[in-house]
Amino acid sequence: MSDSRDDNLRERLAERARREERRREERVPEAAREAGLAELVDGAVRKLVSAIVIAGGLIGLGAYWGGDEFEAPRYQVTSTADGRILRVNTQNGTVVACRDDRCGIVVRRGQDIAEEIGEEVRERLREETRERALPAPTPAAPKADNAAAPAPAAR
Repeated sequence: MSDSRDDNLRERLAERARREERRREERVPEAAREAGLAELVDGAVRKLVSAIVIAGGLIGLGAYWGGDEFEAPRYQVTSTADGRILRVNTQNGTVVACRDDRCGIVVRRGQDIAEEIGEEVRERLREETRERALPAPTPAAPKADNAAAPAPAAR
C-alpha cells in the first residue's frame, strides 16, 4: 500500500510539474506577444518618422532647385475715381487705360511720364468731369394736409 501511495504521490507531483511547465510555456508566448507588439509599434513609428524626414528633404530640394525662378506678375490693374481702369504691363512698362468701352495706350515702353499736366489737358479733364457730373437733386414737393388725421379710437 505504501508503494501505491508513493506511486500516487509521484504521479501527482509529476502532473503538477507538467502543469507548471505548461504554464511557463504559456507565459513565454504572452511575453513574446507583448514584445512583438512593442516591436511592431516601434517599427511603425520609425517608418513614419523616416517618411516625414524624406518628404521634408524632397520639398527642400524642390524649393532650392526651383527657388530662383519666381516670376513677378505680368500685369497690375487698378481703377481711378472717375471710372477708368488702368493696366500696367510690369515687364515692359506699357500702361493701357480703359473707360466705358474704349481703351488706349497711355504710356508706351520707354516713354517718359510728364511731371506736370499741361493746361490744355487740365481743361479737357475739367470739361469731361462737368459732363459726367450728376444734376443737383430737386427738393421734394410738400405733402398736402387736406386729409384729416384719423380720430383716436375710443375705448
